[in-house]
Amino acid sequence: MLVWVRKIMSNWVARGFFGLLVVLFLLWGISNVFTLAGGSTAVARVAGKPVDISAVQAAYQALLTQAAQNGQPQPDAATRQQIAEQALAQVLRKQVLEQEAGRLGIAVPDSAIRQMLDQIPAFQTNGVFDKAKFAQVLQQNNSSPDQFIADVRHDLSDRQLLGPIMAGVTAPDALLKPIFSAMAEQRFASTVQIPVATQPLPASPDDATLQRFWRNHPDQFTAPEYRKVKLVILSPALLAPSEQVPQADVDAAMAHAAGTAPSVPERSVQVLSVGDLASSSRIEAAWKKGKSWSEIQAMAKSFGASAIELSSATQTQIPNANLAAAVFAAEPGKVVGPIAGDTGMYVFKVTQTGQSGPDQAALRAQVMQQLQLQKAQADVAQDVDGLQDALAGQTPLDQLPANLGLTAAEGTLDANGNTPDGTPAPVPGGDALKAAVIKAAFAAHQGDPAQLTNGPDGSYFALTVDQVIPPALAPFAQVRGKVLSAWLADQQTREAEQKAADLLYAVQQGQKLDALAAAKHYSVTTTPAITRNGPPPAGIDTQFVNVMFSLKPGQATMEQTATGFTVAVLSQVVDPTPEQDPADYAQLTQAMTKLLQEDIGESFLDGLQRRDKVSVNQKLLSQLYQ
Repeated sequence: MLVWVRKIMSNWVARGFFGLLVVLFLLWGISNVFTLAGGSTAVARVAGKPVDISAVQAAYQALLTQAAQNGQPQPDAATRQQIAEQALAQVLRKQVLEQEAGRLGIAVPDSAIRQMLDQIPAFQTNGVFDKAKFAQVLQQNNSSPDQFIADVRHDLSDRQLLGPIMAGVTAPDALLKPIFSAMAEQRFASTVQIPVATQPLPASPDDATLQRFWRNHPDQFTAPEYRKVKLVILSPALLAPSEQVPQADVDAAMAHAAGTAPSVPERSVQVLSVGDLASSSRIEAAWKKGKSWSEIQAMAKSFGASAIELSSATQTQIPNANLAAAVFAAEPGKVVGPIAGDTGMYVFKVTQTGQSGPDQAALRAQVMQQLQLQKAQADVAQDVDGLQDALAGQTPLDQLPANLGLTAAEGTLDANGNTPDGTPAPVPGGDALKAAVIKAAFAAHQGDPAQLTNGPDGSYFALTVDQVIPPALAPFAQVRGKVLSAWLADQQTREAEQKAADLLYAVQQGQKLDALAAAKHYSVTTTPAITRNGPPPAGIDTQFVNVMFSLKPGQATMEQTATGFTVAVLSQVVDPTPEQDPADYAQLTQAMTKLLQEDIGESFLDGLQRRDKVSVNQKLLSQLYQ
């Protein structure tokens, strides 16, 4: 239920304080449309007063800018029309409310505007209104202080006008309780699962039975359309592995890579921090005699020493400068010390040396691949014109010049990229290139001349369709094994369905599901709570939920699932009360109150637009978006 309430609340926030009213005003408030004569710039009239096109133009441009800033694509004609109508609705709403506020004598004092500005964080520096920042932010958003203050004044005026009308509206319990009951109601079902896979296999049928099944289910044994295709590909990725790169270029690239990501020496070291020279000397002597690190750690405890092990540490990561210098000067595997520290002595042994940054062998391989790809890209750019000329001259694909760096392939495949034996077709290149080739192959016609096509990642390809093999029912002898498997699965499904139907019928005749299940050695499980609101519990689909809410307690249903059949009996209905769930009820109250307040606001605006007889010059408005 919380999810449902949050959806209502989030929609309200997303629309803004009067978003829905704007839409309804657009739909209801400009039904009386006519075209103004002459060269007037009035795009609309409110109570006979003209609304200049420039105001709508400014609102239209602001909405376009906002859409672009939100990452929306360039709007098409239909979208531009919608944006123009939205801009018009904003301007007309402002005009109607402004006239009503003037009629009622509503005014906004400067002190109220100042208080509003002081509360906007975007205009603050260190929590205080900053006039310079105020002007800067508005300039960045294509506005001005005067325009923004005017907008704030209109907004505060609208609140004074509409606020009292809407504030007195509260959703009554008579409305809330039925909604709460419907949304919070929980239902539980007792279920029995009858899997298809556990049903006994029947005896193998004769060929006559299988052939009848094969004829009656042609969709299961019909091969898809296949196309026999010839293909050539000019691709940097395919050409790169065979490119020869001079050693001097590799060395230069390695030097550049080392300069951009220099390696830093690292040491792995075992360190003992000892309080005095005598103790450290004794530990050093024992360590040098061959005691293991674990033995030295145990010995260190008796001297009150601390044992530390650092892995792949740089010199700057070792906190004591004397120790760091000694570690990076030491020979690996040799016990060194005592070294004077800030609070005592250090004894250590370097266990491993290394360098930070990428492995040199891996870096060299990466550099080589990059250089090969760059060379291949240059070769492709040079060869593509020759390939284009050869194709334009109707040169068959299998007779194209050998010096163009082409990769050729030929074979038969379906629209999913599989060969007739069900294995993936060996189309050269990556998945994106393979998908592009398959799409082009099934868009072409048999006998069409090869056309050079741009592929992904700087590649090109051309193909011809030599044969189109239409879908056809596979010969029985060829698919007999598949037919047998399908027939056996069908018989198991029929068996499971019959058992489920028998169980359902018995429940519908008044027998208890638990007793029936026990007699058949079935397991009975109870579903988690099922509600109208929110996603269904795991393993339960939406259709099952809908059926559960159509049943009365004790009624049963049967449903086919991915693995078999389910027989379910509605076993319990729980109706939570507002007292049991006050938090949800409070949120529902708030949400429904907002909706009712919207209704009142809509009615008020509807009355204003009817009174003021809003009219629109649709022809002039269309000039904004055409």
